Amino acid sequence: MRRDRTLSLADAVALVEDGSLVYFGGNVLRRKPMAFARALAASARSGLEVMAFTGSLEVELLVAAGVASVVSSTYVGLGRLGFAPVFRRAVEAGVVEDREYSEWTMLLGLRAAAMGLPFLPSRGGSGSQILEHLAIREVEDPYGGDRYLAVPPIRPDVAVIHAWRATASGEVQMAWPPEHLWDVDVVAAQAAKTCVVTVEQIVDRRVVAAQPHLTVLCGVDVDAVVEAPGGAWPTASPPRWEEDHRVILRYGASGDPDCLTEADR
Repeated sequence: MRRDRTLSLADAVALVEDGSLVYFGGNVLRRKPMAFARALAASARSGLEVMAFTGSLEVELLVAAGVASVVSSTYVGLGRLGFAPVFRRAVEAGVVEDREYSEWTMLLGLRAAAMGLPFLPSRGGSGSQILEHLAIREVEDPYGGDRYLAVPPIRPDVAVIHAWRATASGEVQMAWPPEHLWDVDVVAAQAAKTCVVTVEQIVDRRVVAAQPHLTVLCGVDVDAVVEAPGGAWPTASPPRWEEDHRVILRYGASGDPDCLTEADR
């Protein structure tokens, strides 16, 4: 019998403990797990390291709420719609540590954890300040003698991603064509100790079986499935809707997290 992995949003947020490393999926203003971020921001958590390959509004909410002490990312901003005002002010004031990664160092760190390896070799980032910042060491190729960066594993305590739909047992589907950077979220889900997926809809297994090419995660990869219709708003949630530019532009101009509440929908 397949295991039922459905949880309420509150119970899923309860999986995050103080001081946890929490990875948030999505790409800038697309597929951000905003419902989870709002609930986590309203919790009494503290000392979190928030990680996002490309962060945006979820980082803003968590920094504004004071639950994040470290933000690890390759980029935090609103893309073509502007800067991330709360994150920028917090870093300038020294309230939050900005732990910057290159794209390859973050991806390879997550991949190393997913593969159960102590490191993965890379040339990406060689000669940059990121190496000193992240204390990444070098190794010698035992075959050719070249030097490579030894990127250590990144194992989030909890990874949270938002997707189109899933079964109660954790078969997760995203819309076609694939979103940019969707595969990074899959690697992060497999690397994390606990994976939470919020979805627009929980569906019967027959729906998923009818379009198997849309499945990106299986039940073995997922610990909790949360049905959260509109859970990515105001970021895009393919194939349901695109970004809510009106709300995002208003937020960028004001820097007021109240702009991102459900009441503004």
